[in-house]
Amino acid sequence: MNTTFESEAVVVATIGRVPAEAVTEARERVAALARFTDRPILAARVTLAYSPGPAPRDRCTARAVIDVNGRPLHAHADAATLDGAIAEVQDRLRTELARLRKRTR
Repeated sequence: MNTTFESEAVVVATIGRVPAEAVTEARERVAALARFTDRPILAARVTLAYSPGPAPRDRCTARAVIDVNGRPLHAHADAATLDGAIAEVQDRLRTELARLRKRTR
């Protein structure tokens, strides 16, 4: 397990009116993924977007890329809330980390 990746190292960009709490949550959830790999996470970038459009389920978007020892893993999610989009991105990245682990054994 890799436990050396800190939440402060996660770069978060925002589009629209994204609350500071969502930025903090995104950093913490993405940094927590280090527990699921024994390879170093070299970088992590998250983009959070809120657009007050007509469809509530598509108002919030989270995109993330983590660099796991030189291999980029991507995830994207749309949801009615930023919390939901961030949680979905975390789940998708966790799945990608499990796939990476199986491929490289």
